[in-house]
Amino acid sequence: MTNFNTKKPAVFIFDLDGTITQEETLPVIAKACNVEAQINALTEQTIAGNVPFVESFIQRVGILGQFDIDIVKTALSKVKLFPKLTEFINSHPEQCAIATGNCKEWVNGITEKLDCACFSSDAIVENNKIVKLNSILKKEKIVEHYQSLGRTVVFIGDGNNDMEAMRLADVSIACGLTHYPANSILAIADYCVFEEASLLRLINQINSPQPGTSIVLSCAGIGSRLGLSKTKALIEIEGTKLIHLQLKAFEEVEDLRVVIGYQARSVVKAVLELRTDVVFVYNHDYFQTKTGTSLYLGARHANEYCVAWDGDLVVHPDDIQRCIGYDGEYVGGSRIISEDAVFLRVDDQNQVTSFSRECGDFEWSGPAKIQKKHIRYLTSNVFNQIEGLLPLPFLNIRAQDVDTYEDYKNAIKFVKSW
Repeated sequence: MTNFNTKKPAVFIFDLDGTITQEETLPVIAKACNVEAQINALTEQTIAGNVPFVESFIQRVGILGQFDIDIVKTALSKVKLFPKLTEFINSHPEQCAIATGNCKEWVNGITEKLDCACFSSDAIVENNKIVKLNSILKKEKIVEHYQSLGRTVVFIGDGNNDMEAMRLADVSIACGLTHYPANSILAIADYCVFEEASLLRLINQINSPQPGTSIVLSCAGIGSRLGLSKTKALIEIEGTKLIHLQLKAFEEVEDLRVVIGYQARSVVKAVLELRTDVVFVYNHDYFQTKTGTSLYLGARHANEYCVAWDGDLVVHPDDIQRCIGYDGEYVGGSRIISEDAVFLRVDDQNQVTSFSRECGDFEWSGPAKIQKKHIRYLTSNVFNQIEGLLPLPFLNIRAQDVDTYEDYKNAIKFVKSW
């Protein structure tokens, strides 16, 4: 795992098209030059993987190079940028850079609105037309450059040509602001966002510690003991997906982080049906790790306090705000009800003193509120994260875990009782 305790500020490298711009620039150029059919056909072949990106770019330049640069530049100067991202870049010029495979002669109309460094492909211009490519930008080289200076590099992109740069970056953010990110980058990304506000919030959290509380909702597991062939976040209780019950409970929480792994795309789709400002966190090693890893990944750049919440946890609505608004750290638990419970021992001072697999006073159901600085990397469970912090205050709640099919039936009864 990367150590982020560095005195040098992070560098944020942004892809341009669809990340900073509110639309892809290539269709804008194609329309301005009246070559939409040719460019669309080439784009489709590139997306399908039939034409490599470099070859596609060379062909694109061959098509568009016959037109005056001013036509392209004028068309692109009208493309709108995401305003809050633009404001962040222009207020942190030494910490930001743009990396675009497009020719600088074409994108000047956009990049002149941004005060940071811009790296792009380079061409030879004659008679105000591009006649030859000098170089095609390899975005990973920009990542390596800043890393060689001892900087922590955060790369934000959305397309296949961002993959290698994102793989090398210390932190990689898949950006879904204009279209769904490419599968190739989702396979390696640390985070995925679908709103400008959530991207900006995440960038600020990475840039410097933020006060407040984050909810880390762990939905990465395969739910093997339940036996319903789906991750538990997607099971239905009384006709409602479990993840939807949780999202409704957290609708007042600004920083909600959903950790995904197994059936990630389906979980993302279900979340986006109700809420688009979530920060999705990837646990790519979900098969080999447990909830303790998901909590660590979800908390890595979160706010000062994190509420650990398992994706299979159902809590009575009247207890939700007690869990979220509790002042300081705590461990949540409920009456013993689950088939395969982990138990809590609670002393007469209402402090949790230990966890046990054999017996105890209450069932460890979660949630737990922990300072981010206390959360470390480990491959086991959330309660293993907490054991070294005990004793901690006990919060008695009405809750039901869904680990087995019997638990699932009990959860249905529990929700009906509301």
